Amino acid sequence: MLKDAKEGLRIQRSVTLTEPSNHVKDYDRVITMLEMSVDDTITLDAQAFDRYVMDNWDRSRFALATNTAYAAETPQAPCRWREDN
Repeated sequence: MLKDAKEGLRIQRSVTLTEPSNHVKDYDRVITMLEMSVDDTITLDAQAFDRYVMDNWDRSRFALATNTAYAAETPQAPCRWREDN
């Protein structure tokens, strides 16, 4: 939008991006549970393993869509990498 304004073009006057979700509390809770455990072995079911170890949440598809929307609005710097390097 700044580039368009500097060039005297019409500019988009609003941006409608979904606010990214913050799930730090989810991880902090599980980490605290693990730190407070007196067990030598912790058993995770498949769903907990998938979420906390593999970071695959039911909301991952929503996060991907949100991240894609932000990436589409982000200007890209020129690539300085060449195949012969």
